[in-house]
Amino acid sequence: MLKKLAFILALSLTCAMAIPSHAQEIRDIETTVNLFANGNAQVIQKWDVTVVSGTEWYIPIDNPGKSYIHDFHVFENGKEYENDGRKWNSNRSLAEKTRRCGIVEKSGGDIELCWGQGEYGDHVYTISYIIDNLVQSYDECDGFHWHFLNDEWDVKPQHASIKIVNETDRAPWYWASEDSCNVRFWAFGMVGDSRLEDGAICFESTEPFKYRSFFSALVSFDKGLFLPDITKGDGTFEKLQKKAMKGSDYDDDMSFFEKICYWFFLLLIIGLPLLLIFLVIYLILRKIYRKVSGHHYDKKIFGKSKISDWWRDIPLDGSPTAMYSLIQSGDYLAPNKNKVFSNIVSAYFLRWIQDGLLAVERDPKKNSRVNLRFVKGDEILNFDDTIEGQIYDAALEAAGDNNILEADEFKKWSYKHDSKVTAWPLAAKTAGRAIWEKKTPEERCHAIEFKNFLNDFTLTSEREAPEVGLWKQYMVMAASLGIADKVSKNFEKLFPEIMEEYAQQTNMVDMTTTYYVLRSLSNTSTSMMSSALDRQAQRAAATAAAARRSSGGGGSISFGGGGGGFGGGHGGGSR
Repeated sequence: MLKKLAFILALSLTCAMAIPSHAQEIRDIETTVNLFANGNAQVIQKWDVTVVSGTEWYIPIDNPGKSYIHDFHVFENGKEYENDGRKWNSNRSLAEKTRRCGIVEKSGGDIELCWGQGEYGDHVYTISYIIDNLVQSYDECDGFHWHFLNDEWDVKPQHASIKIVNETDRAPWYWASEDSCNVRFWAFGMVGDSRLEDGAICFESTEPFKYRSFFSALVSFDKGLFLPDITKGDGTFEKLQKKAMKGSDYDDDMSFFEKICYWFFLLLIIGLPLLLIFLVIYLILRKIYRKVSGHHYDKKIFGKSKISDWWRDIPLDGSPTAMYSLIQSGDYLAPNKNKVFSNIVSAYFLRWIQDGLLAVERDPKKNSRVNLRFVKGDEILNFDDTIEGQIYDAALEAAGDNNILEADEFKKWSYKHDSKVTAWPLAAKTAGRAIWEKKTPEERCHAIEFKNFLNDFTLTSEREAPEVGLWKQYMVMAASLGIADKVSKNFEKLFPEIMEEYAQQTNMVDMTTTYYVLRSLSNTSTSMMSSALDRQAQRAAATAAAARRSSGGGGSISFGGGGGGFGGGHGGGSR
């Protein structure tokens, strides 16, 4: 009885071990394509796979055109498979195909590269074959469009990489720009990236293959890099390229007007370099002169170019937006509009705190940090300044359901709404103009004189302390100029009692907390603007990358397109 149980147990274990524990899998296909001066190519592929079913691997290669595939070899563990030549018989058992390879010839020059799978389990195969006349000569260049990996695999590769190597002993390949290169390359059919690295063209997938995934490479070379045996390809390379680009996201078709503009600007760039250099030198010298002399204000706006007096009263109806717009419009040395717009945001935050719309609270998670709670978050507020209203609504939305604006919440919101945020500076400049345009040149000068007064407050002999109500307006305007921290410290040196009263009336408790809040507002506003600009820069970089890849300089691979070409086929894998 015990012997029978032992036998049954052993048999069960044997059967269990015979059942595949994994699905058929192609983990990676690493392809190297060595190009020779006569246009021939040696293709070497390394397949990392798991075998659980079937008897052979096969690669259909259809429509080779004027190319010819031969010298097919397979290696595993350093040993070469026995080769059946071009008479491979697929109607054999697993054992009969083990460690054997060969080619199936089909009608029209189509073929299948085949080799036995061997024992079930993990394998790493290395296959190689020669493509005669891969690179062919066209009227305008030499090149090819070849499908190296098919679609409709029964087992989809998880990762693929392709490296095209220059083995010509002629000039190295390079791509610096569309106008400075001797090679251009595009890729289709899989999600991935392409680049020129150490003189080799490299492609790599970044996602596993889907059923419709494939890989084809379209490459053109300047004349003289190859001496192809086929001196006239099938049609023109332009025709080959148009077929490949159809349906792809390399869409660089331009209208007639766009082409005129393109050539005009190209001519402008090439024909006027010296004029641009002289213009840059002139602008730099003029900026230095304006900074040293103080004559950097627009006479048309202020009536004079140098404004050095002081003014104590609140200018421009106390509008931070108008102050921003006036300085951006009339001060030739004004900082970048995006850089200083965050000052307006700080100014409005400070005003909301002073008016009781925001409450300053210590962050329970980190005592050294403050949060801003919207006291009237559920109420609909009407602001005279449309920009202020937009910023308030945005900050409230960023705060979320608890109406508390915590660290980095506004920054994260602006990253997701970068188009809206980066539109604010121009909108503020336009809205503010409607205020200062109604003022006389003398009244506009008062805005600059008020800025001078705040900057030099400790130097003035008129040290009469303003009342707290007026000081609140001073602080908002100082914040709009980016100097609230400096002004409050200077004022505290002269009138510490008033500053303490200011801190208490605005619920900022004391001056230590007030300084911290002012810095926190500045950091919040700056990070908010920077986040949006970073996102815009990423979009611009993506656009530039798209332009680069459309001109054959690498970048992301187009999943669509890739029609035409040679060496294509459907299916493959295991059977």
